Amino acid sequence: MQRLDISRPRREFISFFALFVVSCSLSAQSRTEVRPDDRISSQVIKLKNGITLNYAVQGDPKGPVIVMLHGAGDSWHSYARVFPLLPASYRVYAVTLRGHGLSDHPDSGYSRADFAGDILDFLDQLHIQHATLVGHSLGSFVAQKVAEQDTGHLDRLVLIGSGPGTHRAGSSEEEITSPFARLTDPVPYTFARDFQASTIYYPVPAWFFEMMVGEAQRVPAATWHGLGASISTGDSLDQLKKIRVPTLLFWGEKDSIFHREDQETLLKNIPQALLKDYPETGHALHWERPERFTADLLVFIRSNGGTKQVRP
Repeated sequence: MQRLDISRPRREFISFFALFVVSCSLSAQSRTEVRPDDRISSQVIKLKNGITLNYAVQGDPKGPVIVMLHGAGDSWHSYARVFPLLPASYRVYAVTLRGHGLSDHPDSGYSRADFAGDILDFLDQLHIQHATLVGHSLGSFVAQKVAEQDTGHLDRLVLIGSGPGTHRAGSSEEEITSPFARLTDPVPYTFARDFQASTIYYPVPAWFFEMMVGEAQRVPAATWHGLGASISTGDSLDQLKKIRVPTLLFWGEKDSIFHREDQETLLKNIPQALLKDYPETGHALHWERPERFTADLLVFIRSNGGTKQVRP
């Protein structure tokens, strides 16, 4: 199957692919699908910088902590297929980044440093220690930055569909982000649909795909503009060497944005990094393979001292 992006020559193909994903997912829904339940509580927190973030939380308040960050155009709902699979003994947070979902949508402030500052304040205010920080795509860049700056909140780092965070001329990353600059409000359904379709290879349930299209439409044009600039300018590889916690890389072999050489670069520059690669899987690995992802995540946590609690 050919790589996907949303550059102009391939838009018709991706529109067809989006419909293919939804039609295939109807058969997937005939299987037992575990959806989010009432264990999840949606809450808000006001940061010191005045930004209000929406987040979801479930599980034992004294259990080991997992904090999850979503990709561009998403929200905490990115982990809707993961939440029900996590044990109730864990305290699990999924944060909606600024500019997304029900969090505040400032007109500017979308650098990786801005996002990371929000998350560090979130960890401070909730007195979170010994956490596993999980980030997908944009969220993985934020997680990298948090881990580089962290002063004791994190015990482990998990990066899904990530890369070294450096500018690569002619990369598919550029091809995907270039339409961001042309967006105006309201964000068109077709853009949101094609963008989300470009991130997956293995079909996902129709209810989930349409929910994530809706989340992408909710993101205002100003946020998309800021994200385009943020994604195209990254940290130096030397910054990755500051990450001192055990790190697990999740990568789908059909990822249309980041490639195997990107994973090799991360492995070479993050001191304690390991790679889990999934065949026949795209960029949004945790959407496509939530059961396997959750199982592998829990093995990683438990094998790296993952029994510590959020508070002494």
